[in-house]
Amino acid sequence: MIPIVNDKGKHSPRGVRGFTVIELVMVMSMMVILVGIVAPRIRVSPTRRVQGVAYQMVGHLELARSRALGQRQLTRVVFDETGRTYTAYVDHDRNDNITEIAVEVEAFFEFGERELDMFVEFGRGNAPTIPGDPSLDAITLTSNTLDLSVRGVPEPWGTTGTVYLVHQDDPDAVFAISIASSGSFKAWRWFQGEWQ
Repeated sequence: MIPIVNDKGKHSPRGVRGFTVIELVMVMSMMVILVGIVAPRIRVSPTRRVQGVAYQMVGHLELARSRALGQRQLTRVVFDETGRTYTAYVDHDRNDNITEIAVEVEAFFEFGERELDMFVEFGRGNAPTIPGDPSLDAITLTSNTLDLSVRGVPEPWGTTGTVYLVHQDDPDAVFAISIASSGSFKAWRWFQGEWQ
């Protein structure tokens, strides 16, 4: 066996070699090409995208309810169809009044202002209203506002409503969040011609 001399002047047994820079560049280039081919195929479906936003919104509304109950503070969530946002305000000075100013948003820093996913907007798409909802609006709350009392229930007493979400490119990818007078929230999915 003929020894190979490495760059440090020491002998190495034949067959033990490292990768050259060119080999590493070639492997990296092939990986980049493969990722470019595969990545577009594993994109998120419109329904999954809207579902994610709907479940996140339910979580945020539950957080607002917990804040109202836990801190005994009036809490308000305002939905802005045009801006595609929803914002939480809290009665930070406990004067039983929310004026929708910046300090009321900052007092509820865990929530603040939330923007919808770039492909999701408020709307019903091709779906009809959920059972028991007579309105045709995308947000059926009065003035697009949900007020939660210190007991964690919508005010005025008996208030209910629905927030509809749809994918911008798929009018059949629709979810709805129903708001019960008890202060509970439920996500509904429009699937194969019916609400589930």
